Amino acid sequence: MKYAYEDLSDSQFEVLIVFLCQRLLGISVQGFAKGTVGGRDAKFLGTAELHPSKADPWVGTTIIQAKHTNGSNRHFSETDFYSTTAKNTILGEEIPRIKNLRANKQLDHYMLFANRRLAGNAESEIRAYIAKQCGIPEESIYLCGLEQLEIWLKTFPDVPRLADLD
Repeated sequence: MKYAYEDLSDSQFEVLIVFLCQRLLGISVQGFAKGTVGGRDAKFLGTAELHPSKADPWVGTTIIQAKHTNGSNRHFSETDFYSTTAKNTILGEEIPRIKNLRANKQLDHYMLFANRRLAGNAESEIRAYIAKQCGIPEESIYLCGLEQLEIWLKTFPDVPRLADLD
């Protein structure tokens, strides 16, 4: 089933991502209340259960960001979301927060979920950009767009119900 993510509120989308990350990483994924969150909507400490794989899971602190837009058919590569030259983009505003978390040893891995389409070339380019800007290994960065989100929700069909989606 496809969901109208653009019709969700920001907080509904964040709750959905927290429940999904509990399946991918572990039940102790911690979501945060509205307010100043310093570049994190959720956090996981420990050894991931499934991500990126059971054989080689992430270990340490994983910071999770959920970026929601009300528009439909939006893309990660659009200039309001990502640009190597403009700082007033969604990702441009997050980079200093990610850098700060990394500098303070509060981030080993970074996951960014958005209700936007993510093409393969954009995924590689944006992941490399975040890695270079923030000093995080590329293999410790995960970007998730609509296509993968739909796959995850089919894999974990209880997550939309837990997040009160219909």
